[in-house]
Amino acid sequence: MGDKTTAPWVYDRVTKWWVDLSQGTDGLESGEANGRYVCRACRENLILRSVKPGAVNRPHFSHRRHTDCSATPAVREQLELDDRIVIEFQQRITRAWPGAHCVLEFPGGLDDGGAEGPLGVLPPAVVVRGGPDGRDVSVVERPRRPVDIGEVQERIRTVRARYGAGARHVWFWAADAASAGRLADLQVAPQGRSGPLVDHMTIAPTEQQLAVIAAGGGVYFLDGAKVLIPYGVHDFTHQPKPGEDWAFTGGRRNWRHDWRISHPVPAPDATRWGLTPTSFDELTRTRGVFTLTAARDLMRTLERVQTGRWNARRRAAAALYQDRHQPPLPAQPDPTSIPLPEPPAPSQSAGQAEPAPAPTWAEHRAAPETSAPTANAVLPPARTMSTTTTAQPGPAEAPTVGHAGPDEDYPLAPPAPTDPPTRPALIPPPPAYPPTVHLPGHHVHQAPSGSGGRG
Repeated sequence: MGDKTTAPWVYDRVTKWWVDLSQGTDGLESGEANGRYVCRACRENLILRSVKPGAVNRPHFSHRRHTDCSATPAVREQLELDDRIVIEFQQRITRAWPGAHCVLEFPGGLDDGGAEGPLGVLPPAVVVRGGPDGRDVSVVERPRRPVDIGEVQERIRTVRARYGAGARHVWFWAADAASAGRLADLQVAPQGRSGPLVDHMTIAPTEQQLAVIAAGGGVYFLDGAKVLIPYGVHDFTHQPKPGEDWAFTGGRRNWRHDWRISHPVPAPDATRWGLTPTSFDELTRTRGVFTLTAARDLMRTLERVQTGRWNARRRAAAALYQDRHQPPLPAQPDPTSIPLPEPPAPSQSAGQAEPAPAPTWAEHRAAPETSAPTANAVLPPARTMSTTTTAQPGPAEAPTVGHAGPDEDYPLAPPAPTDPPTRPALIPPPPAYPPTVHLPGHHVHQAPSGSGGRG
């Protein structure tokens, strides 16, 4: 490139800022300025040219010997990509926080033994100053590539030494860094039990990210217009209490394996990290402070939901225990095996005789005519009613043939022979001759001669 440096961004030893000529040259000295400007790639001093009014060329930096940068093309390309991502991130923060002082800085510089030179991969940090007199400082890191643990620890020490222990040190890692350690998704209920379940990505944090958390910093992942905010997922197994049974089946078989949340910063002993997505615009909530309100509210909701989830599972375990350990009900006997009651024994009381069986039709026909018919003789013997008529005591005399009295019954008439024989009718036909049989104790009244009447 002749007398123009291939490094688009230059480090200023006086301000410790990363110089971007696209933002103007205010406050910058022309020339070499006593070694003020340094090329990040090769760490050689640079010269600022064409700054004076009326210059033909646009302002630019060049090496002293009017040669190209001595760093290899691969190194220059990687550094340029890293720096460009940081510059774009700085512009986004500036738009999100209008009025905030947002610059690019190398907290430790390039001359104090740090690793930010060609051997390092950490680009300059975005330093945001806000509050009264700019005393609220947030140092935002935006590494594009994996960073060694030594570089992370060194940057943490230099930030604390330069800006004080009260400065917030925030790291925005690339989204692909989260995908590298991705674990099983976690189902959460952002709106409680009444809302739908949402899958959150979970990851295994790296040693570098744990070092940031241990130092009190914040870790986020930038995925386009989304910010993924981590929270701690602490997997554990419910220990059964007396009166609980956790041997569930079906969709509840994994209920004993549960989790709890730690936030807003994942606790060091978290099993894994869950990632809550939120919009990058949430950074506008508070100037100079990376408090992402939407994500914090979601985490507080998850913490409330987990209490309800634990209680519901404990109640289900207690109910399952009661169902499986309650005393069995007495067995119901089989109805077919129940013995029938024995018929009562016939009464053999003194003075009571066993009733005789009802006579058959043949026995009735063979009965002598001297037998006194009963009041129920109009029915067949097999259907004789249980009530009987007791004969009134009277003179023992044989019945005589005469006219019928008022209490006279009709004897059964023998059935007419049929071929084949048929069952006799229940009600016999009226007799074809006057009744002549009288019950004992009744008398025949003779009508006066010539009257023609009957008693």
